[in-house]
Amino acid sequence: MAKNSKLSNHKIKKHKFFYGWIIAICCFFGGQTYGFFFSLGVFFIPLQKEFGWGAGLISTIHSFHLAVLVVSLPLLGRLADTYGTSRMFGISAALMGAGFFLCGISYKLWHFYLFYLIASLGVGATTTLPTSIVQKWFIKKKGLALGITSSGIGAGPLIAAPVSELLISSYGWRNAYFIIGVSVFLVLAIVSLAMVDRPEDIGLEPLGKNETDNLSNKKTIEKNRQWTTGEAMKTKAFLILGSIWLLCALPIHLIMIHIVPFAINSGVPKNSAAAGLGLIGGISIVGRLSGGVFSDYLGLKKSLIIATFISAFVMIGLTFVKGSYTFFAFVLIYGYFYGARVPQIPGLIGNYFGNRHLNEIMGIFWAIAGIGAIIGALTGGIVFDITGSYLVAFLFAAGSFGTAGILSIFLKAPDYIDG
Repeated sequence: MAKNSKLSNHKIKKHKFFYGWIIAICCFFGGQTYGFFFSLGVFFIPLQKEFGWGAGLISTIHSFHLAVLVVSLPLLGRLADTYGTSRMFGISAALMGAGFFLCGISYKLWHFYLFYLIASLGVGATTTLPTSIVQKWFIKKKGLALGITSSGIGAGPLIAAPVSELLISSYGWRNAYFIIGVSVFLVLAIVSLAMVDRPEDIGLEPLGKNETDNLSNKKTIEKNRQWTTGEAMKTKAFLILGSIWLLCALPIHLIMIHIVPFAINSGVPKNSAAAGLGLIGGISIVGRLSGGVFSDYLGLKKSLIIATFISAFVMIGLTFVKGSYTFFAFVLIYGYFYGARVPQIPGLIGNYFGNRHLNEIMGIFWAIAGIGAIIGALTGGIVFDITGSYLVAFLFAAGSFGTAGILSIFLKAPDYIDG
């Protein structure tokens, strides 16, 4: 074992390129495929024309997807801890690819529910697994690695929406689903082949391990504790982090679903409103990458506090939007800090609870975020239907971000008690 350890150290010192960056890039491409779940909106008009379904009825497909996500992610995380991440990427590739492909043969609404169920069972390869596996490879520059990984989800809608539109206009909506299914399968299958669960599996060590090995203080020892899922769930840190992620997911999905109709009602042209939604995703990529870098210097907790409080103030500013100029000012600032916040919570989860059961623990946190997403999407619509305005919904979203920021101040690593 000592001999292998020396060999690992030698490899890390000798080779300038670290394989962990391949893992991070593969996770980026895996995350991009999640964008095809958001592209359901592009299929609205073709489905309405063929089946006569209303937009509200079609949107229940996405709500069903989120519900399946909430239930399935913890299970997928446990399976990944047991059987390995690479295998679960392969299974996810088959499930997502088959689910989207089969949508092309749908003739009834329950067909879409069934096939989106199949696709949604594989969604862990685009969410939970990337944010877990990359942390096993990085101690140093973990923030940047998480920024790269999480940028895949941000880039997904930018790619999936126009690609779906092009496929529908060129080949029809059924063939579009066929092509999407095959493409998603191929991307995730290739990613699964490149996946390695731990650097130790190929004779390497996590980036920066040598530096932490030289530290012997108590805090460093505590960070290396490996918590079981049950132990982690009993801690105050788990409760606070779960609350923070739910409170952040709520306004994010409220905005993603309702920003376009709000902008149009505020005097923004339809094309500009749609472009603004896409730009939020694009700017968020910059935020995710730079937010990851900043967290490597400022620390994950401080970066999270800053991003959440600024997001709260920006949400208040959204209530003053009138016309295109103020709308795009909001899009740029909000998009950046929405992205800058993303790497911090997964990084804190990994730091607090270790890597041994991280896939299952991360799956539970993603499920909690999914609950926030469902609440946020529904809240915007309900408030608008009752009041005829998004003012109360946006102030609620600002309060949600602000509460997350306050909770972040009280975050601290949990105390590990043996026995």
